[in-house]
Amino acid sequence: MIYFDNAATGRFKPRSMFDAMLSCLHSAANPGRSGHADSLRAAQYVYEAREYIKSSFGCRSGEAIFTCNCTEALNLAILGRLRMYKNQHVHVIYTSYEHNSVLRPLSALKGEIDISLTEIKPRDKEIDSRDIEAAITADTKLIITSHISNVTGYGVDVEAVGAIATKHGVPYLVDCAQSAGHLRIDMDKAGVSLLASAGHKGLHGPQGSGFLLIADGIELMPLKYGGTGTDSLNPYQPKQLPEAYESGTLDTPAIAGLHAACKWTNDNFVLINSRIRTYCSELNYALPRIKGVRVYSSPASDLVTFSIDSLTSVDVADMLGDADYAVRSGLHCAPLAHKYLGTQEDGLVRISAGYNNSLAQVNGLIRNIEKIAASVRG
Repeated sequence: MIYFDNAATGRFKPRSMFDAMLSCLHSAANPGRSGHADSLRAAQYVYEAREYIKSSFGCRSGEAIFTCNCTEALNLAILGRLRMYKNQHVHVIYTSYEHNSVLRPLSALKGEIDISLTEIKPRDKEIDSRDIEAAITADTKLIITSHISNVTGYGVDVEAVGAIATKHGVPYLVDCAQSAGHLRIDMDKAGVSLLASAGHKGLHGPQGSGFLLIADGIELMPLKYGGTGTDSLNPYQPKQLPEAYESGTLDTPAIAGLHAACKWTNDNFVLINSRIRTYCSELNYALPRIKGVRVYSSPASDLVTFSIDSLTSVDVADMLGDADYAVRSGLHCAPLAHKYLGTQEDGLVRISAGYNNSLAQVNGLIRNIEKIAASVRG
């Protein structure tokens, strides 16, 4: 199978990730629960990973919380922040490009707190930061944007939105699931309060890894309560970070693997992304020239979404699968983006190349898309 579904899960993993995870598993111990050498070594793995990730994303004075994926990180940020306003009206601003990991927590809160939502729609596929500022009210408690849309590949000017959020004193949450490993971001300089990411996509880490970066001074209510290895006589959840949000045994092998993978990604950042953009350039040149094919994604992005006349996205993906090419079809868990694009009925096919793809594979994919489009015409 020739894999072009890296926006869902990155296929390539560096050798250093496997080595780090195996080292952890060979001397498995619970970090922060015991005083013996193996427990201390496990705690060191976690500490070093935490500090490296904070440094990589410019979180100098805040904290990194490890999660099992970006969904958990976004839930902690959204539910943990907004549940603090039980007796107040809460207004939240978000965009049409948000994933269900944002939309569903917000929808769940409708029956729990007094909340109103403002959706910022794109202008010609771009999110304009001026529209976000115009939507801010005295009750706005959170601004949420994806850094890069997983459907269109269009991005948000995080620094512009961060400056607006800082000016109005509103916390700003950025979903970096699609951008981490592909775009640099300095959280502190950009005025970002909360940054969520998966580890298994552009950072080339293992599935089951993710994190939430929390700027200094931002408080959240925990989602989980339980053992932290600290203040164990206290029946209430500790307030100090990171323990407040990391109850239970951490997935130390995944954290160690993520640390190693992040290092590899940062060391090879230019090479990785120049390859991927070369592949996307080939696709963006060829696909619009195929009769019956329509491209929806940004020509500057690291993914390509398209449709073929008279076929659903599932049909196209199945045909490509029969030719041994793995792509993503459907709504990509981002229903508002498809509503904006008018593709909510049939969805879109998404191609997301990775570091270990080749131009020969890209050209083979293009030829198969040409054959599918020709079969519809013929």
